[in-house]
Order: sequence, then structure tokens, then C-alpha cells
Amino acid sequence: MRLIKTKKNFRKEFRRQLRYAIAAGCGFLIIFAWREAILDFTKYILDKIMKSSEIIATDVGAAITITAIAVLIILISSKLLKD
Repeated sequence: MRLIKTKKNFRKEFRRQLRYAIAAGCGFLIIFAWREAILDFTKYILDKIMKSSEIIATDVGAAITITAIAVLIILISSKLLKD
């Protein structure tokens, strides 16, 4: 009986830790996606103040897309790996 209880506790803890790891990984992905977009946007604003320049909207679009996908992955993994 003790072995079965230990096995259940291990599975429960493993799923919980896996959920946290997925959320953390997606969080870091979001951070890195927005890092470039924020840097480029800041450069754009500074260039507009100093002189005219073009913004690269693809970075902002990519960051929004990556954020949406990562949030969906977090939500789905939370539901699938629920205790």
C-alpha cells in the first residue's frame, strides 16, 4: 500500500512541477519576445525625436503572437495537468 501511495504522490508532484516548468518556460519566451520589440520601439521613438526613421512592426507583431500562443500553452497545460 505504501508503494502505491508513494507512486500517486510522485505523479501528483511531477505534474505540478511540470506545470510550473511549462509556465516558466513560456514566461521566459514572452520576456525575450517583448525584449526585442521594446528595444526596437524605444529606438524608433528616439529616432523620431532625433530624426525620421521607420519602425519594424514585425517585432511587435511577433511579440504579440508569441505571447498569445504562450498564454494558450500555459492555460492548456494547466487544465491537462490539473491535480
